[in-house]
Amino acid sequence: MAKKKSSARGSARLPARVRKADIDRLLKSAQMDGVKLVEYFPIGIPAPDGGWGVWHVRPGKVGSLIEAILKNRLIPGIKVFPKGIPWPEIFEVSFEVGSGRTQGH
Repeated sequence: MAKKKSSARGSARLPARVRKADIDRLLKSAQMDGVKLVEYFPIGIPAPDGGWGVWHVRPGKVGSLIEAILKNRLIPGIKVFPKGIPWPEIFEVSFEVGSGRTQGH
């Protein structure tokens, strides 16, 4: 009797719309002066296919961060919120990518 070929299980069977390498490339593109990743949570363990996180960004670097993100093949949903009254001292840039991304929020 022929031995049955083992097939992929669980998360490995899902279509790879967003790969871990894509997420890693996104996070690496944001590594620059004035930008700090303060929170990140991958979605899809053990095979991440999405995630969300927050960067704290100095005011003069928000444009550079957005430009770096747009150069990637993977473009996440982002929200930018200024912190500091009356002049923002820091911007909170939150992102969602892949399976963790919600529609219309």
